Amino acid sequence: MQLAGLAGFVAVGITLGMLGGGGSILAVPVLVHLLGIAPGVAVPMSLPVVGIAAAAGAFARWRKGQIELATVAGFAAVTMLASFVAARAGAGLADTPRMVLFAATMLIAAGAMWRRANRMQGVPERTAEPPRAATSRIIVAGSAVGTLTGLVGVGGGFLIVPALAGVLGLPMASATATSLAVIALNTTSAGAGWIGRVSLDLPLTVQVTVAALVGMAIGTRLAPHVPARVLTRAFAVLLLLLSGFLLMSELRT
Repeated sequence: MQLAGLAGFVAVGITLGMLGGGGSILAVPVLVHLLGIAPGVAVPMSLPVVGIAAAAGAFARWRKGQIELATVAGFAAVTMLASFVAARAGAGLADTPRMVLFAATMLIAAGAMWRRANRMQGVPERTAEPPRAATSRIIVAGSAVGTLTGLVGVGGGFLIVPALAGVLGLPMASATATSLAVIALNTTSAGAGWIGRVSLDLPLTVQVTVAALVGMAIGTRLAPHVPARVLTRAFAVLLLLLSGFLLMSELRT
């Protein structure tokens, strides 16, 4: 069971490295269903794992000059505040509502990833929106991302990448890289919000973090060689199936 869980976190890292988001949404189901961790502990345990893996990937992309640091600062300021508040306020949420919310988030992510794949199909990249419109949409997206991170532990890359590419007009490579930096900061803030609310299994946290870092290294190397549209669609289908499994599991209990 533990080997399956570690393999699951390698997959988390690979997905983060290749797509700049989405992989973190697999972390909580892996912890809960493969490693037997209660949802109320799995959420805060996933945060440092995803954050460290995202930071490693962001550093590699920063060395290639792909990260927009000013965009990171602006987006992260919104997400970090929202994630900290959500983590503090939602720490006492019962397991079943938390996992139902998580499954609903997976459904939203599946739709977002599928639309993202469709936009990759020969559609020209959008130009940046006017500053006022872009700012308002970034605040809305950042607040949603931060809230979801604090409550259910998702990094929010499935919302961050479309916002960066579609609203700010960043090229996809830059949006993906910048998303990793935002996820690293966002999960750090959410993790701070959970301090004092739960006790983590530190040896297991270290093990799954190492597995995620291995996956991130693999994903970063594979990213330029795998068609992003095919991978994104496959991941959307996986999220759809997993969300159905989680809903059935929670509603049956």
